[in-house]
Amino acid sequence: MGKTTTALRYARAALRLDRPAERGLVLDDPDVAIAEGPFPLLIDEWQHAPDVLLAVKRAVDANLRPPGRYIITGSARNDLHTGQWPLTGRVLNTRLWPLTGRERFGDASAPPLLDRWDTPARFALPSDPPDIMGYLDIALEGGFPGAIVASGAGAREEWMRTYVGVTASRDLGEYYTGNGRRRSPETLRRYLTVCALHTAGVVPDTALAQAAGLNRRTASSYHEILTVLRLVSDIPAWRSNRLKRLTSMPKRCLTDSGLAAWLMGVDREALRRDTDARGRIVETYVTAQLRTEVEASSRRVHLCHLRTQGGEHEIDLIVEFGRRVAAFEVKTSSAPTPRDARHIAWLRERLPPERFAGGVVFHTGPHRYRLGERIEAVPIAGLWG
Repeated sequence: MGKTTTALRYARAALRLDRPAERGLVLDDPDVAIAEGPFPLLIDEWQHAPDVLLAVKRAVDANLRPPGRYIITGSARNDLHTGQWPLTGRVLNTRLWPLTGRERFGDASAPPLLDRWDTPARFALPSDPPDIMGYLDIALEGGFPGAIVASGAGAREEWMRTYVGVTASRDLGEYYTGNGRRRSPETLRRYLTVCALHTAGVVPDTALAQAAGLNRRTASSYHEILTVLRLVSDIPAWRSNRLKRLTSMPKRCLTDSGLAAWLMGVDREALRRDTDARGRIVETYVTAQLRTEVEASSRRVHLCHLRTQGGEHEIDLIVEFGRRVAAFEVKTSSAPTPRDARHIAWLRERLPPERFAGGVVFHTGPHRYRLGERIEAVPIAGLWG
């Protein structure tokens, strides 16, 4: 389900500006075009008639319409264009990520995980959770609606190839480097592939640039573009004045595990044999689930990772909400032991009791059980609520 389909669920009418007839009305008189309703009115693909944003601004500033009258959608790549955005302070921004397991298999209407953290319903397990191969199949499908449909039709390879090719040529082709030369879609794809190979890893910028055969400046600009397009979403390092010698490097992460696997060139059989790739893909999948839970929360929540400078201690994901901290590890084993939670226990002992909100080791087995004081093992399917 894409942004337009989602937005139409909340709108009573729509202006589809990618359609010439509707765009023409807005180009002739945008103020009149958005005044009729019925409301809420979806203004879809606004970039085809940018003056419509000024019309919305005038309506908002004149208090002609109460909040919630307009839903405005456009491609993420519009953020790559220079120019002023006239609606600062007048709109609420909602980012759409790939579909989550909760949206596909669970209860999408349940409160976000962090909002129910202190309740018995924190994790709700399905009656028949997947096994390791089931989780790999889900991670390989990823969360792009088109890829999920294509996978069911046996056309995943073709869909991914087309998606990456069109994204690289369309979203990059119109942008120029400072010296007037076009950036190369092929080098952008190569850099994206390098990011996929290092997904769920803590890697310096220089290492990514060298692996892609690019200078650091070019690699940095590509990383910014891929971040704006929401294909890459790095996890920042967690900092605390109670802990010393923590790394400041982010954890690299693609936003979709299916795309990451395709770029890495791994399929179901390859993931069976390759422990490193299997771990990266499963962690990328779980990270995508938690990223969406964090953004959906009514609390002010930050998603981070923890790693000491020498690598003696590292925790896959840290969620900080208020003054509290929850820690998460991701394992591909079906029965994690207290040893798998040792870094979470290390963190627990270094935080005041009121700050440590608990720890979770997500795994591919069927059971939820205790691993230590305020630390538990939970099947990944527990995220589906």
